[in-house]
Order: sequence, then C-alpha cells, then structure tokens
Amino acid sequence: MKRSELARQQIVDAAISLFNTKGYNGTTVRDISAKANVNVATISYYFNGKNGLLEHCFITFFENYLKELEEACVALEQLGANECLKKAIKQIMNYQYEHLALSRFVWREVSIDTQMIREIMSTYLMKERYLLKSIFDYGIREKTFRPIPTSISVIQLKSMMTMPFLNAHYHSEVWNVYLQDTYYFERYTEHICDWVDNYLMDKNNQKK
Repeated sequence: MKRSELARQQIVDAAISLFNTKGYNGTTVRDISAKANVNVATISYYFNGKNGLLEHCFITFFENYLKELEEACVALEQLGANECLKKAIKQIMNYQYEHLALSRFVWREVSIDTQMIREIMSTYLMKERYLLKSIFDYGIREKTFRPIPTSISVIQLKSMMTMPFLNAHYHSEVWNVYLQDTYYFERYTEHICDWVDNYLMDKNNQKK
C-alpha cells in the first residue's frame, strides 16, 4: 500500500473508531488526527474536514452494501425468489460482519434525521428498496412467497439485518453476546434465512 493510501486508511479507521465511541458531534478533527498520528492539514487535504470523512464513510458503506445486493439480484430468475433472497441476506450480513465498526456507525447515523441522511435515503436507500422489492414482488408473482404487503416484509427483514449493529451494547451487556463471535453471527444469519423459509414461503402452493 502506498504511503498516501496508508495515511488515508489510518484517518478513516481512526474516524470510525472515534465516531463509534464519542459520537460524530463529540469527535473533533484534532481527535482524529491524534489517533491517526497525522496532522490536521492531512485530514483537510484528503477529506476536506470531518464532514468529508462522514460522507466518505457513507459512500464507502453503501456502495459496497448495494454491490452485494445487486450481485444477488442478478440471479433472481435463475435461483428463484427464496434462494435469491437468502443469498442476498448472507452476502449483506457477511459484509457487515467484516466491517463491524463502520456498520455500527452508519446504521446509527441513519436513524438520525439530518440533511445528509435525507440525501442518503433518496439515493442509496431508495435503490436498496427497489432491489429488495423486486425480489419480494417476484416471489409473490411466482407464488413462492405469501401475498404479504411487500413494505411489511422488507421492513421486518431490514430490522433483523440492522438490529445487531444498532444495538451492539444490548447484545453484549444484556445477553453477553458479542458480534465478533463468528459462531453467533453465523447462527444469527441462519435464523434470518429460517424466517424466509418459515414466514415468507407460501407453503400451500409449494404442496401443489
């Protein structure tokens, strides 16, 4: 990795760590520069300040998040709605697991009403809505899924996929469960896939 790339990554890693522990508003550029072991001017040069770092975190997360979802959707007609949705779930959960700190920070920020979040919703989250809706609607048309309102199903699914990151302290402090535990995370993902099989699947049509 080039020196410039290394410095950028050090800044991003430091920012994500501090945003998670001190909050975005509670973190200063000087905090980030000290943790990343770079001067403040370097942060301004690469990211144009703290707001630029925030935007970078969002773009990095959602560009890769949607890439996983799009890749699964390509195989919709080949795999069918059930297997396609479970593939999307596994790929998205794996991406979030591999980027725990970033995922925790992003989903927490998305829950706050700000101008930047509105812009995120109008671009990335609307695209996510379109992709997920296409899977659910296809499944209903093909009589694979029960005719449940798509909005309800998508919101339920999103809740399950984001809950561990929004409530990491609840997991660790109340249940003594840690997201870094590979076994737990794999089991959690399996249970989401079980939800697809046991809740979404139209078992009456499957018997015909």
